[in-house]
Amino acid sequence: MYKNGDFIFGGLFEVDFLTVFPELSFRTEPEPPYCEQFVMESFQQAQTMAFAIDEINKNPNLLPNITLGYQVYDNCLMLGMAFRAAISLASGTGESFSNLNCTGPPPVIGIVGDSSSTASIAISSILGLFRVPIVSHYATCSCLSDRKKYPSFFITIPSDAFQVRAMVPILKYFGWTWFGLVYSDDDYGIYAAQSFHQEMQLFGGCVAFSEILPHDNNHRDICPGTCAS
Repeated sequence: MYKNGDFIFGGLFEVDFLTVFPELSFRTEPEPPYCEQFVMESFQQAQTMAFAIDEINKNPNLLPNITLGYQVYDNCLMLGMAFRAAISLASGTGESFSNLNCTGPPPVIGIVGDSSSTASIAISSILGLFRVPIVSHYATCSCLSDRKKYPSFFITIPSDAFQVRAMVPILKYFGWTWFGLVYSDDDYGIYAAQSFHQEMQLFGGCVAFSEILPHDNNHRDICPGTCAS
């Protein structure tokens, strides 16, 4: 989605859940990847961003004589797609280069997204060097709170460390002291698991086991040695 304006905001949303990469024959120029499996919730989040900007433009008391625009990409919940989109937003190159002169929409003044902690880490590591503001509505990895590594990254919800600490009163209420931990094989899951282990040591609880769930559907990764072919 794109809307012109005096200042452009970028957006990264997982409107689709799966990236399909074309086969590479190395004989012709590869086709660009495309996305499948539509996600209504994330599409509504993208529409919310567009609606908010339109409402600001309608109010003459907020930004008089200034019109905001937006350029929203679908990250397909894939690091490569999200990173490619973020670089396009920040550089203003769009999809094409002509005689070494970049063509396309102007660079954005800030980005809303990404929803994934892993993608946010990668994007902020680069765009933070140029102080491009990035405001995520979903990435909660506590590592992103490091202002030295990610000086221009902000989140709108509590980090994983805060959420883990908030669990302790609940555990005390029920008298639970023995736990099993299952987490995703990405930065979001790994950092959350570390925070959980630290809090359990302070709380006096016991983590009986920790298991990682891989992102792909490879049976050898999900249950090695036990899955039928």
